Amino acid sequence: MSEKESFLDKIDITKYSAKKLIAIPLILLLLAFVVIAYTQMSVGSPVHLGMDFTGGTWVKISTDETKEALAAKFDSYPVILVGETGVGNEKRIEFDLTSDSLEYDRLIGTLNNEYGVGTYELESISAQFGLQYQTQALKAIIFAFIFMAIVVFVAFRMIIPPLAVIFAAFSDIVVAIACMNLIGMELSLGTVAALLMLIGYSVDSNILLTTNLLRKKGDLDVKIRKAMKTGITMTFTTLSAVFAMFIVSSSIHLFSSHFAPIPILVDISLVLLFGLVMDLANTWLLNAGILKLYLEKKESKKFKRKKGVEKLNVKKKSKNAI
Repeated sequence: MSEKESFLDKIDITKYSAKKLIAIPLILLLLAFVVIAYTQMSVGSPVHLGMDFTGGTWVKISTDETKEALAAKFDSYPVILVGETGVGNEKRIEFDLTSDSLEYDRLIGTLNNEYGVGTYELESISAQFGLQYQTQALKAIIFAFIFMAIVVFVAFRMIIPPLAVIFAAFSDIVVAIACMNLIGMELSLGTVAALLMLIGYSVDSNILLTTNLLRKKGDLDVKIRKAMKTGITMTFTTLSAVFAMFIVSSSIHLFSSHFAPIPILVDISLVLLFGLVMDLANTWLLNAGILKLYLEKKESKKFKRKKGVEKLNVKKKSKNAI
């Protein structure tokens, strides 16, 4: 037996009952809802909203000053964040103020005096636009789920298997959001894009499992193990690529002063890592468990029907013999 086979033997999910498999992801999902509910009560929204959704002002400046020095220089303003953009020595400063505030004009004056007119990039997002972005982001996620559901229902033309696929994708999103809350990550346009990507990644592995179990003949446990080998290989390949993106975007500045961390890539990769790890549980525990129960029940009904027909035929033969 090869080393790879022995590893897969250790994670052979067919050794356990379907109900036990389903219980683990459901407990994780329940904990995720608890985290989201706590965040809702604490900050007034289910996730920490970034400036894209709350409104505010950001400034990009090319300067050799440290983040600490910039924070001290602008401490008279409501600074939210000081970070590096990843482009040369460019820094990004976020302020909790909009263009209709008195502090906005004072901020522009300070920037002009310190760095000169036209040497920086500035953008202000009003609270109204932030609310519109919230609505658009929510619509994007809802429409993504709707179109995904349509495709899955058309592909399988059943009720239970497509619902299991959709529920698994939903669970991936919920757990990823809960993990964002736990580490204090804010929801931005970049992380919304990552959540949308996550829907596609989660559906891939779940459709692989569902197709193998519904459309291929053979022993149910054998089909699950074969699908699992392919599916886990796919997911770990994606995880490796995403993890590499996280390492490069967050640590490349340690190897050369010419580079800086790339926050948006760090956020996207972290969200994908959270969701893909949870997708392993949702696909191979939750979805596999649901499909196993569904197919076993279906097979049991088929067997009972067959037995009933056989008994009826025996009775007919007995009557004919008499």
